[in-house]
Amino acid sequence: MNPKPCQLLVHHAGSVVTWDSGTSTQADALVIDQGKVVAVGLESELRGAWNPVSELDAGGGLVVPGFVDAHVHPVFAVGRAEEFDWRAEGVEYLEIAKRGGGILSSVRNVRAASEEDLLAKVRSHFRRMRRHGTTACEGKSGYGLSVESELKSLKVMQQAAEAEGMPLYATFLGAHMFPQEHREDPQRYMDILCEEMLPAVKEQGIARAADIFIEEGAFNATQARRYCARAKELGFALRIHADQFHEIGGTQLAVEMEAECVDHLEALSDGGLEALALSGKTFAGLLPTVPHFLRQKIDAPGRKLVQAGVPYFLATDFNPGTSYTPSLPEVAHFARVRLNLSAEQCLFGMTLGAARSLGIGAQKGHLGPGADADLLVLDLPDLFHFGYAFGENPVVKIVVGGKVQQ
Repeated sequence: MNPKPCQLLVHHAGSVVTWDSGTSTQADALVIDQGKVVAVGLESELRGAWNPVSELDAGGGLVVPGFVDAHVHPVFAVGRAEEFDWRAEGVEYLEIAKRGGGILSSVRNVRAASEEDLLAKVRSHFRRMRRHGTTACEGKSGYGLSVESELKSLKVMQQAAEAEGMPLYATFLGAHMFPQEHREDPQRYMDILCEEMLPAVKEQGIARAADIFIEEGAFNATQARRYCARAKELGFALRIHADQFHEIGGTQLAVEMEAECVDHLEALSDGGLEALALSGKTFAGLLPTVPHFLRQKIDAPGRKLVQAGVPYFLATDFNPGTSYTPSLPEVAHFARVRLNLSAEQCLFGMTLGAARSLGIGAQKGHLGPGADADLLVLDLPDLFHFGYAFGENPVVKIVVGGKVQQ
């Protein structure tokens, strides 16, 4: 029997983590054809069945699915490094906002930036993410907070993703914060969000989901209910920020509104955890680099959530003010230390867990037959080393759609 032709043979892996049946399966090689995984197994057996056009030597490294970053804020024009010094002085998040920093600082810069300059910046953000193994991501707007600037942000994000070959699942986050011009009349901004922004984004087809920040100093539960109901009416999926600093009912509302996920959860109550566990559908978005970056001692109850059977993912929350990292391997370290998750739980949370939260678990986040051939070679001897070191990038080879990235 003659070997079948195929696009690529990845071989000499220390092991291959596939998740194709929901658990870790180990092998030392896999076959890719037409951008899809077609077989995983022992190199000696696969070579007898397949004739590859090209080969990739994994050098004994760990082969894993490409990372899916399911919570990213890539559309910002300027960093907020000065605020990092303010935090060293003990200035809290909400006080920074009162000083003119925080989200509203990013809003001013995004509004002022030309599309050309903003596109160059966002492309650079996607390149940084790719170098650290992200092969697909969810990306949010949220630093425009006007009809014009939110549409500009979503447009630029799509253009940057296409230019960099980054599969993007866009989320509209016009409800990130009340802009300065509407701080004294929040009802007016709610009207703009529900009757102008959401319909305009839907008409242009440039976001699949809508998000809102439910928090003291941002949007309360009553305002969030109106926004989420309108978004669902227009056909958006929901992804929600809640319980980051204060528990004001955001998680329970997310479950009630059948949101895809509710993210942060550092202030999650027992009632919120119970609601998530009983739902079994709304994902917990765990962002462990955020409390580290903000110098907080409180963390999301990651281990409790996992033990309760709550579906979850791990993400960077890459943004200029509260988590300035594009690196999911760095997230893995902090998840292991601060959330008490295992290496396997971390890897799952940023591959198949993240993909499932976005409704793309059939094709991304795993390396089972038929999956998109997005994979990484990590310079690690085994899975236990994932997240063990920090301050390093273990990604040595990246394959997207069956094509080895240079």
